[in-house]
Amino acid sequence: MAEREFFHYEGRIWRVQVRPEVRRGETGTHVTLELFADHETRVVSCRRDEWEVTSPDFARLLAQSVAAGASRHVLQPDDRGLDIA
Repeated sequence: MAEREFFHYEGRIWRVQVRPEVRRGETGTHVTLELFADHETRVVSCRRDEWEVTSPDFARLLAQSVAAGASRHVLQPDDRGLDIA
């Protein structure tokens, strides 16, 4: 399943496509998805068997996604206790 469309509760249409890249060691078990709506792009990795079903849990995928280009657990300078003027 390369691409799907979903409707979100905010009335936005989300298009989801599978990225060719997957984390090393997860090629057989996971997929990386890009979620597109309007001017927003989000990315999420999930188990392949969660995506390749008739009705994936899109709300959960969206909740677990991060903005494209973002990294999880990366603190901003002010979050590390540094004073940045």
